[in-house]
Amino acid sequence: MLIARSRVLAVALSFAFIRALVLPFVLTTLVLLPIRSHAASPLDTLQPQHPRLIVHDSDLPAIKQAIANDPFVKQYYRQQLAVGEKLLTTPPDVYVIGGSEHTLLATARDLEGRIFTLAGLYRLNGDKRFADRAIQEMLAAAAFPDWYPTHFLDTAEVTAALGLGYDWLYPALTPADSATIKNAIATKGIDPWLERIKSGDALHHEHNNWNQVCNGGESVGALAIGEDEPVRARGILDHAQTAIAEIMKLFAPDGGFEEGPGYWNYATSYNVLYIAALDSALGKDFGAADAQGFSTTVDYHIQSTGPTLQFANFGDAHPDAYPSPQVFWFARRFHHPAYAVSERPMVLNTHLNPDEQKESSRFAMLGLMWAAMPATSGDTAPLPKIESFARVSQAYMRGAWGDANTWYVGFKGGDARASHGHLDLGSFVMDALGQRWASDLAGDNYGLPGYFGRQRWTYYRMRTESHNTLTIDGQNQDLDANSPLTSTGTMGKTLYAIADLGQAYKGKLTAWNRGIALIENQRVLVQDEIAPAQPVDLVWNLHTSAAVKIAADGRSATLTKDGQTLRAAIVAPAEAKFSTVSTHMPPPQASNEGITNLVISLPKQATAQTIAVLFTHSGDKATPAIKPLSAWK
Repeated sequence: MLIARSRVLAVALSFAFIRALVLPFVLTTLVLLPIRSHAASPLDTLQPQHPRLIVHDSDLPAIKQAIANDPFVKQYYRQQLAVGEKLLTTPPDVYVIGGSEHTLLATARDLEGRIFTLAGLYRLNGDKRFADRAIQEMLAAAAFPDWYPTHFLDTAEVTAALGLGYDWLYPALTPADSATIKNAIATKGIDPWLERIKSGDALHHEHNNWNQVCNGGESVGALAIGEDEPVRARGILDHAQTAIAEIMKLFAPDGGFEEGPGYWNYATSYNVLYIAALDSALGKDFGAADAQGFSTTVDYHIQSTGPTLQFANFGDAHPDAYPSPQVFWFARRFHHPAYAVSERPMVLNTHLNPDEQKESSRFAMLGLMWAAMPATSGDTAPLPKIESFARVSQAYMRGAWGDANTWYVGFKGGDARASHGHLDLGSFVMDALGQRWASDLAGDNYGLPGYFGRQRWTYYRMRTESHNTLTIDGQNQDLDANSPLTSTGTMGKTLYAIADLGQAYKGKLTAWNRGIALIENQRVLVQDEIAPAQPVDLVWNLHTSAAVKIAADGRSATLTKDGQTLRAAIVAPAEAKFSTVSTHMPPPQASNEGITNLVISLPKQATAQTIAVLFTHSGDKATPAIKPLSAWK
């Protein structure tokens, strides 16, 4: 009994010791943990007032003054006002799963354009009709069964739309409407992304435009309702900070973008939404805007847009250029007023008709506000006439700036596995005389079976044969090929770029280099130097929408388009001749109607070969001396 009582006493003393010494430490830790956690929260500096996203009320007087006094801004505003007036009598969007990929994406993007435009007009002119119509649109979207998280771009874009609308229209919302919209943002927008973050699936698209769109759109929603949903908002912002920092590395070192100019537009729109929303709501962007290459990435956008206002649309990009409203933000944020100057003609050219709503028109209201804010001083010099981008291995050259008829070449090497890329190493596009002569066919229907899977390289537009490059033995280039630019620069009045394409056909070629030279802004030379590893069938390809007439001797071809004429001439080899090959494809692929493939076929090539083709104005018979690419310095 005595031993038992002693054991009980010992246990009691132990508990007393733990309670006296350990419990205070535990309680102190439990109290401090929330404090430490709170101190690290990105929401610590959240501005309490609404509107707090992108444009504060204190910015509005300067914007209104620019609308009154700046002819460009006035025109921009009138275009947006016309769109808004039309929306007043347009029914709200409805939940429709459709398009080639069977998603909600078309609806999501339309919602963004409607809400941004209507809410912006209300802020600029105080006309409550626009606020009421925007609120009607948001309530309709809030009532959707979901925002289609199966295809998360859709969810992110709707979240951005309602997030910015909720913030900008906050003073005009009734308590009931505010609660409805806020609940939809939280449960239909944010919660599905938090679930993906928890499962790890949010990293599935870490290295392409999905990163910017999903994290950018979700962050706008989180910042809009952050004071009422701090746990949800912090989960979104903490993840976005890390994820966005990762994708921003892809702009290094010089702003080139591997997904091409079309997806540059899409991705940077959400980069800017994300950074501008953080700056305005928190007063900081966690260093996102400081990423190497980001401050000058608009150089890539401008250089990859030809004088015909068509993109150098490599990969899945489409050729027709359209406005990039975020360029006005770049111009102000990084003190590059020349960026804004370059964008103004694009805005006026494509927004004159409100019915012509292009890909980026949903951000036009933001572009208007950024364009109207006080300009910053900085470099106004035009970009160089030749510029290359190292990581994506693309080079752009033109004879002059501000001349729609100047000669222009976009030329690419790069990584065959680039996101949205095709097997097109060595391909080029070419403009002259106000026309595009060497065309890229762009992507096909994303809804084609296996388009982003195993069947991708069976479709004509993704295969090597559909691009302005060489095909060997009728096969695709190697998927693991990487082709850097080895030299770009000037030779007197000649601009040039050279790419090492030796990896494109490993085992078939021991070496392949392609050089393209723009000579005195009046002719273009495309020169290939090939060393076969074995006898190969070699085909040189040029896709054009021009009418093609081959000379009787086969050594030259006349290209005619919209009253303009260009001449293509074979300089080497002496035995080569032009012919044409059909590009027609049966459904469900794009038919490629109106496109001719002008080819040079050289079968059974077993020794080193140089192929040189010269493009000139009609009647220009000048033939430059052919020098080896090693002498292009």
